[in-house]
Amino acid sequence: MFVLAPDQSVDNPDRSVDNAEVGGLAVSPHTAAVRRLDNGALAALEVQLRGPADGPLATPEALRTVARAMNEKRELDHLTWDVAGTVTADGVPVLVSIDLDSLPGLENRAADAECLRREIVVVTAAIFTTDPSRALRAVADARGRGRLIAVDEVGTHPAAIALLSLIEPDIILLAPAMITRRPDSDIARTAHAVAARVESSGAVVVATGVGTEVQRRRALSLGATYGVGEHLEDIESAPASWPDSATVEPFPPAPTWNTPDHDSRSPHAIASSGRTAVQSLKRLLVTMSTTLETHAAAAGPETLVLGTFQRAEHFTDRTRTRWQNMASRIAYAGVYGVGMGHTVDEGIHQAPLAADDELVEEWNVVVLGPHFCCVLSAVDLHRGEADSEREFDYVVSYDRSTVVRCARAVLDRFTADPSSAG
Repeated sequence: MFVLAPDQSVDNPDRSVDNAEVGGLAVSPHTAAVRRLDNGALAALEVQLRGPADGPLATPEALRTVARAMNEKRELDHLTWDVAGTVTADGVPVLVSIDLDSLPGLENRAADAECLRREIVVVTAAIFTTDPSRALRAVADARGRGRLIAVDEVGTHPAAIALLSLIEPDIILLAPAMITRRPDSDIARTAHAVAARVESSGAVVVATGVGTEVQRRRALSLGATYGVGEHLEDIESAPASWPDSATVEPFPPAPTWNTPDHDSRSPHAIASSGRTAVQSLKRLLVTMSTTLETHAAAAGPETLVLGTFQRAEHFTDRTRTRWQNMASRIAYAGVYGVGMGHTVDEGIHQAPLAADDELVEEWNVVVLGPHFCCVLSAVDLHRGEADSEREFDYVVSYDRSTVVRCARAVLDRFTADPSSAG
């Protein structure tokens, strides 16, 4: 996440402070300018931690990656938080990036600090896939506290793009890879997804790792308004078109999410609100579900698909094969049912349902992507003698707000495997 620290003054946005160590790694805090890409106006300062300048951990991205691998990221975040409490600037916010997992400890540590007044929480694909329920609850809690939400690594992980629809971030952080290589089909797909999100919500796009003038121009062409990187620190190399390098324009994001919280834990209740349910035998729903799965597999690698199968025995070998094929082509596939375990099988994330969960009575297929979304939701009427003649009431919706709420209601059940805790 990003945390806005209290306002004081900073004479030099590039200044460094005393060195420290994290897990035996020498680190140096720095502040980096966040600027508008079109005119160079200073919008914010970001606190960064870097390794030795002549080593492989010289960039904050490299240091964060190694710290995570060493399970030292929380210590790194705590140090960053402490630095952010002392580094501020007149007229612009000071930002510090901190993993979501570090937030509870930091809040307890600084409960009476002014720096808790406003925050921007960053969600990564890894945090979401580890524990979807916890991630979504943390986002809801952050919004309830008036914080802004950002999704990181957009352009590096397809799942990050899938989160744009699910999380509805106020800020989209473009990964350095988006501007350090020539445009290709992957970059084009990401640009389309980002444009769709910005158009529907007004989210702010920030490019990270802007190291050259070419990269600044690429970031602008991808729809980014702001950027951070070495090129934007070296104001002497500013384009002649920039009117005044001393211009200050504070970082402006305001909450942009527009899908209301789901007021029910039942996807069928959400999807059927205002719609007339249709009665059908199971055999039609199987065909409709299969067709929807085919659409999902073709919708692109940024797509998220969820299925609830009532009980594990309904997730047959044939169905499993279809889902495995689909999972290899999309960002996230999750299935739920009584008797399922906490496993990831050929890309399919499985989670159990409690026997008394109301979702046991439902059959849901939820597809959520940047350009295509749909929910098929049915409720078991417990009629019909043969399995293929079981009767259901079902509804179908392509309304994005409805699909997002159904996806969140299903993912609310998907917690991390308790046996992996600690």
